[in-house]
Amino acid sequence: MVLAQYSEAPQRAGVSSGSGNRKQEAVVSGVRGGKVEETTAKVGDGVSPVARGCRQFWRAGDYEDANGIIPAAHSSGVGLDHVRVHPKFLHSNATSHKWALGAFAELLDNAVDEIVHGATYVNVDVLNNRKDGSKMLLVEDNGGGMTPDNIRQCMSLGYSVKSKSSNTIGQYGNGFKTSTMRLGADVIVFSRCPAADGKSQTRSIGLLSYTFLRSTKKEDTVVPMVDFEQTGQGWKRLIRSTSDDWNMNMRTILLWSPFVSEQDLIGQFDYLGNKGTRIIIYNLWEDDEGQLELDFETDQEDIQIRGANRDEKNIEMAKQYPNSKHFLTYRHSLRSYAAILYLKLPTEFRIMLRGSEVEHHDIVKDMIEPKTTTYRPQQLADGMSNNHEVSAVLSIGFVKDARHHIDVQGFNVYHKNRLIKPFWRVWNAAGSDGRGVIGVLEANFIEPAHDKQGFERTIALLRLEARLKDHQKQFWTSKCHEIGYSQRVKPKNTTPSSSKKANNNIVSKSSPPLIQDGEILALAGSNEKSKMSGLKRSENGSSEEDGEGRTIKNRSIALKDEEINCVSKGEGKFNLLQSLEEERVKSKKLETELEEKTKELKEVEKEAQTSLDDIVVLKQMIKEEKEWRDAIEQNLRESLKSAEQTIETLQERVRELEGGQVEDGSGSS
Repeated sequence: MVLAQYSEAPQRAGVSSGSGNRKQEAVVSGVRGGKVEETTAKVGDGVSPVARGCRQFWRAGDYEDANGIIPAAHSSGVGLDHVRVHPKFLHSNATSHKWALGAFAELLDNAVDEIVHGATYVNVDVLNNRKDGSKMLLVEDNGGGMTPDNIRQCMSLGYSVKSKSSNTIGQYGNGFKTSTMRLGADVIVFSRCPAADGKSQTRSIGLLSYTFLRSTKKEDTVVPMVDFEQTGQGWKRLIRSTSDDWNMNMRTILLWSPFVSEQDLIGQFDYLGNKGTRIIIYNLWEDDEGQLELDFETDQEDIQIRGANRDEKNIEMAKQYPNSKHFLTYRHSLRSYAAILYLKLPTEFRIMLRGSEVEHHDIVKDMIEPKTTTYRPQQLADGMSNNHEVSAVLSIGFVKDARHHIDVQGFNVYHKNRLIKPFWRVWNAAGSDGRGVIGVLEANFIEPAHDKQGFERTIALLRLEARLKDHQKQFWTSKCHEIGYSQRVKPKNTTPSSSKKANNNIVSKSSPPLIQDGEILALAGSNEKSKMSGLKRSENGSSEEDGEGRTIKNRSIALKDEEINCVSKGEGKFNLLQSLEEERVKSKKLETELEEKTKELKEVEKEAQTSLDDIVVLKQMIKEEKEWRDAIEQNLRESLKSAEQTIETLQERVRELEGGQVEDGSGSS
């Protein structure tokens, strides 16, 4: 990728020549045979000089000319040594975003990362192209902006200063290029960086135009850029190479940008205040029917996408079931998706969409009495120990609309505060099992894929998937009856009160009662009889002391738990009471032992489940490894077969040549 770097002598921005009605000439240059070639195009006619070409994103990767021939390679740039990046790679790279809203998310991530530099908003809006009247996208924030060096790094492929940073989302240095090229063929960037570290305030403009590169048949990715530096109350052109280069870059930007004059171009900085970045994406992609892929008309406060992601039935259901709105609409509505894109946002930061603020939404608020649990990964690829820093708090519950039995389920899995897997469906059960169960967790121990729409397929991810599935099964099975489904687990009839009540009602008619008129009848044993005979009762029921000085108070005595069904007279009654007490002690001891054994069994089952999960993961890995090896083996077989055919062809050719030589020899002789 060639980042053009041009400068010229000081001049006040916005004062240079040009108006909307005046004809201007812009020079587009290439280098062929060591000489600069220039083509002149008129600017100011209100129309772009660009041949529109293919406007469908998935077909725009064809880089051939009208005859189907790829242009011959030639150098383009300013004579600097560089690694060449063909413009076709811009399109190939952008195909990582199969979902257009995922591209918007990348641009929102860049703005959210600017919170640490003072950003308080990101504004997403729709503009009109003054040259041809087409729609353009605007993404603007008031963060720290970019220096001339930073904006060149932003336009470069794979460069990121945010990699592995704990407080930023971006890490691969590819999001800006893939996202902007996924939404439109061209993007122009305006960035204003405040003075710092003894350096003056700067303004920078960069143009990444697939249309420009294709139309001029460039073989390198050339990015025209210009910079300005503040001097007192004015601005001067920041020289990085030569003034001729700076002028050529400005002419190229004016020719291929949606702005008709330099004054109009520089006026874009007025929207930024003293710092920030303004991104304008234009020549937006169309669908197969010739309509814009993005829908700006259905909802004037939203940006939606057409096609397979749009389900009219879900849109109508969202109106009826508001607590499930985000599940039903996030696939086609940027407003719905942006509301759940971040787990948390600072209260002072706002996401503005077409003039209206996007209300941040916490999915947990859609749940009925959510349950929280902590998931700790067993092993991590980087060798970190299993501590609270790498654990994930899972919130799980029924969505409030679950009583209507609509098919809403899945887990929102975040990474570093950013939603990676929206409503991840881990349990695809037959019938209605699992419906209504949603969950939220932040999994910072697994790495997202480059498009941030999924995670890298690792053992850690497979284990997490298995555990989430287990949590959903347990939650659903134990609580589905609360939202109107038939009960999956029948309660055990072990209520002690019911058994006690039944036993208390069983009393033998042939046996005398143990308690009568507040007195103990026929307590067995000779010692007991002698004590009973020593008692002297008064008429009012009070008791007096016997010969041994003991006092027995007149009160009702009730036996605990259950009464004896049948007792005999004399010593048999006392022995039976004593045996009953011994049985109670034994029963309590057995209950204690049972509880201990139950706990041990649960631990064993938990270990067994963990081992089973590991076996499932290993089986999956072995299966994938086998499929991979089979594919390699098949490719090798085909290559071997092709090589054998080639050898046979060559051998046949050798035989023909040898035969021809023999004939020539015999003829000459």
